[in-house]
Amino acid sequence: MTLSFLLLGLGGLVAGLLSGMLGIGGGIIAVPLLIYLLPGMGIPPELVAPMAVGTSLATIVVTTASGAYAHHLRKMILWDWVRLMAPVLVLGGILGGYIGASIDPVMLQRIFASVLLLLAARMIWKTQPRAADKRIAHTPVRFWSAGIGVISALVGIGGGALVVPLLHYYQVAMRNAVAVAAVCSVLLAIFGTATYAWMGRAGVNVDGAIGYVYLPAWLGIGIVSALVAPLGARLAQRLPVRYLQRAFAMLLVIVSVHLFVSS
Repeated sequence: MTLSFLLLGLGGLVAGLLSGMLGIGGGIIAVPLLIYLLPGMGIPPELVAPMAVGTSLATIVVTTASGAYAHHLRKMILWDWVRLMAPVLVLGGILGGYIGASIDPVMLQRIFASVLLLLAARMIWKTQPRAADKRIAHTPVRFWSAGIGVISALVGIGGGALVVPLLHYYQVAMRNAVAVAAVCSVLLAIFGTATYAWMGRAGVNVDGAIGYVYLPAWLGIGIVSALVAPLGARLAQRLPVRYLQRAFAMLLVIVSVHLFVSS
């Protein structure tokens, strides 16, 4: 158990840094880590996948709130974008949480592994398309935001990894896109967490759990990640983020393959 908490703290360290630097929320690290560790912490096998996702979303609340505040202090958040995307992102997150808490756990793990591969491909890809001009088409943005909300809450990744490329398409500067993604991830994670907690209220009988949110693991990851997320936001201003993205993408591929094999 002690080793499990040490690994949770290490995962929180990595998740917090990546959240601040890349705006990805940390769920990409938290979910596979929890899938590996929760069985050893006494969680029944049939609860591991949904509890990993629900707990990951709970950690994202504190991680991205810390990172978002750091971006706010640097005046990097474009609030017009937040107001445009956040309402439908949240609605999609509630729907995604409902689906994730209802489907077969093995299928949920495979969906997460598939999303990891797609995110890795996006990070490795050298160029991304951009809109021909800077005009914001509100309906397409809301449509894609709703889809991002569903996928993110379904697999517990917070949304930043998908919000950032959408903003990049509309020619939003990378640093501003990461800041907007952090705010959107806070809101999405709050409602996603509440959905997983509510959906698991009757079927989960585990000490220390509120529905599909396992509080000891949440504390182990969340406290550390919240403390280091502001450092990640500062490093984003100095480090060659592009090279970090590609290295991280290769890690995602390895984790994804392992999740497919073990499911």
